[in-house]
Amino acid sequence: MRKCAIYKCRGFAPAVLCIVALAFAIWPQPARGVSPQATNAILHQCVDAERAAGHSGRACIGKVTGPCKARPENTHREDQMECDEREFVLWSQLLQKEFFALEKRLNPQQREKLRRSQALWVKYQSDDCRLPYILFSQEGAESAGPACTIELKAARALQLRAWRDALSQGQ
Repeated sequence: MRKCAIYKCRGFAPAVLCIVALAFAIWPQPARGVSPQATNAILHQCVDAERAAGHSGRACIGKVTGPCKARPENTHREDQMECDEREFVLWSQLLQKEFFALEKRLNPQQREKLRRSQALWVKYQSDDCRLPYILFSQEGAESAGPACTIELKAARALQLRAWRDALSQGQ
């Protein structure tokens, strides 16, 4: 029996094409009709405008997820989860940015207190947002869990921003 080179065997090319097509079909695609750069700008502009108007910024929570989920092409479960993930990532980035901006304004003792507080907050957020997965069915948890993490990350980012703003006004 003669061995053939892998690329010359009959059936290899069609098999590769089938594997590639199948992989593309099941590979998670980003929520349709939504640009990550645009959503990032929407969130940051909203928070800046809210803070400039003397508001907390809480009105910005859901500014990305709501419109994304409302798009007709994003009705599938995976698309809805991608919408949640996008807002989660944006609030996570803003939280990190606000943490470091506040940290820069503090003396060493205050920085240490902030770091300890943040570590406790991270544990609280993690524990609290796991609860929907224990309380609800998988479908219920798929919406309640991400909503919890988005809400808590956003609230913490806005809290840190308010503290930073208060420090700026006091000096």
